[in-house]
Amino acid sequence: MRKAWLTASVAGICLAPCAALAQTAPTAAEAPKAQDESNPDGAPDIIVTAQRRAERLQDVPIAITALTSDQLAASGVTDVTKLNTVTPGLYIQASTGFVSPHIRGIGTSAGGAGLENSVAVYIDGVYMASQPGSLLSLNNVERVEVLKGPQGTLFGRNATGGLIQIITRDPTQDFTTRFSAGYGNYDTITGGAYIAGGLAPNLAMDVAAQVSAQGNGYGTNVATGNDVYRTKFDLALRSKLVFTPSAATTIKLSGDYERRIGNASISSKQVPGIKPAFGPAYNIGTWDINSDFDPFQRLTGGGASLDIQQDLSGVQLQSITAFRKSQYAIGFDTDLTPTPAQTLTNSVLKDRQFSQELKLQSDARSKIQWVVGAYYFSANAELDPNILRLGGPAIPPPPAPPITGISGYSKLTTRAWAGYAQATVPLGDRTKLTGGFRYSTERRTIFSTTAATLINGIVINPFGPNVSQSETFSAPTWRVSIDHKIDDNNLVYASYNRGFKSGGYNARNAAAPAFKQEQLDAYEIGIKSDLANRVLRVNAAGFYYKYRNIQVSRFEQNNIFIYNGAGAEIYGLDLDLQLRPARGLTIDGGVSILHDRFTSFPNADRYTPNPLGGSIRSTVSARGNRLPITPDATLNLNVHYVRETSSGIWSFDLGGYYNSGFFGQPDNVLKQPAYALLDASIGWKSADKRFGVRVWGKNLTNRPVATALGQSDTSAIVQYDAPRTYGITFSTEF
Repeated sequence: MRKAWLTASVAGICLAPCAALAQTAPTAAEAPKAQDESNPDGAPDIIVTAQRRAERLQDVPIAITALTSDQLAASGVTDVTKLNTVTPGLYIQASTGFVSPHIRGIGTSAGGAGLENSVAVYIDGVYMASQPGSLLSLNNVERVEVLKGPQGTLFGRNATGGLIQIITRDPTQDFTTRFSAGYGNYDTITGGAYIAGGLAPNLAMDVAAQVSAQGNGYGTNVATGNDVYRTKFDLALRSKLVFTPSAATTIKLSGDYERRIGNASISSKQVPGIKPAFGPAYNIGTWDINSDFDPFQRLTGGGASLDIQQDLSGVQLQSITAFRKSQYAIGFDTDLTPTPAQTLTNSVLKDRQFSQELKLQSDARSKIQWVVGAYYFSANAELDPNILRLGGPAIPPPPAPPITGISGYSKLTTRAWAGYAQATVPLGDRTKLTGGFRYSTERRTIFSTTAATLINGIVINPFGPNVSQSETFSAPTWRVSIDHKIDDNNLVYASYNRGFKSGGYNARNAAAPAFKQEQLDAYEIGIKSDLANRVLRVNAAGFYYKYRNIQVSRFEQNNIFIYNGAGAEIYGLDLDLQLRPARGLTIDGGVSILHDRFTSFPNADRYTPNPLGGSIRSTVSARGNRLPITPDATLNLNVHYVRETSSGIWSFDLGGYYNSGFFGQPDNVLKQPAYALLDASIGWKSADKRFGVRVWGKNLTNRPVATALGQSDTSAIVQYDAPRTYGITFSTEF
């Protein structure tokens, strides 16, 4: 019945514009002129690389939201975590500094050493394994592509739910400079720079920088009087060197560096109304906390990549080699009270990764478009050290043994290999059949040791046996799709995809067996349509997912682990719209509607508040419950208007986002209610576009939105996104 509902709903979406066009649709021989010639103010062509080659967005049979740098700037999207406000079906959770994207209900809610997302993040073809390292500022960006549904063939690695692909600008021989500086509330200062140009006839380089400093936090730790929800310093640097020794060869060398200091995404408090285990319930401001220990986070990271592209007389060879390294340190009060009971005083996550990909593909002139490739990935993730302090001067140390601290070391390694191939074969003039296959295998290992400090200062090392485990996970994944161009402006398609994410280990529970690999089978039908001479663009997709061995987060003793939920079913619709009713006016919108339920989950955690404090954990069936961090509906609407006058170029932007709300955990107890956000800005540029100023505001309704919701036996944690912010930005360009 549900599959029938899906098919009927999307068929209606697909057939409505097709029926209107059927009477006048031209044949291939009568194809009209390129629409960008007949209506330069219509929806522009966006070139994407969703199938690892440059293609028009409207020609790719995949549900994609593609955002150009101009769209991102107009919408006020300055980092990855804000992409959900402009992308239907995408929700990005940023908790304790770990970035966890969810697409159509598929995503990972746990963050930690060696834990990777079910939605992959790529920058210029390089996979970003580290979750803290995925918290990226969007400087020097040409476009962002959000691919929805499993990308199990051409990308493959941990792209069960889809992927976010960030493509940065390539420098050219033209000398270009852009600078910006701004000031906002909470004493926030921002600055940005981009410089690019030719160093030699066949050599070009750019440097991009973005920096911000927040003088005041959004809230206060009422127990200590210090600021929380504050990013003291955030710096992102990126540079790219492009060398073209011949028309057949292009070499790109890229490097980046990021440093962030503060406590913005690690400040947390007890959920109002639930009594913590080590103190009384408290009622404080939304962005305030009440802890004896001030939270902190420090991230330093970066990497380099070498992309070599060679034309071999009609066949394209590409090699992408990359290395990345980061160190992320955090500390916070895990009991969330002024009582010094349990404190993670210092936890340092050290990540290193190396990847190598070789890809051979046909060029654009080939009748059959094909690609074959091989991929290798190696990563080390260490918790070194991980120090938990128990008790303090005010209370005897829990638990019963006289232990005042536990420190641990864990190392997780990953070695992964994959081979893949995909081909698109024309079936007549307007129909194409695509088939792809990938085989992946991963070896996961863990080593862990723990030491304990007694109340008399004696250190027991090791405290319990050392742990050493390993396991291999392998799986085939594939893609089959068929698409048909009704005419030059309307494409319909249907696809079946399988996605896979390997299992692994929990660094903070190393003795537990490996959690299982997850698998997703996805069925999708959709349409991509440009109507009324590209005044209106409608891209719609309907999908049905069968999800197995879901990797679900668990809070236990205030640590986050992963365990497996048995299965779930998800189906729904998403819609991307762009309307250009008049010159200078663009309206972008999107809708996502989901139905998601666990079909089997007999061992789900359920937390019941304990009247004495904390919660009592039990095991129940979560069958029929909704998946965590999965809203039933989201809606985004962005209006952009540009007007050229004698005094300069004026721009007006208004952005709205609605979310129907979501649960934090499989037990469906803690919930973020439905909410709406409103952003706006007014900008001016000189007639020659060299100077500009913009006044902006975000979350103008000052709505609190939880970025993390979870219960454990000792506490129920909540973290919030930013409150109302506003400011002014000056820019210049030459």
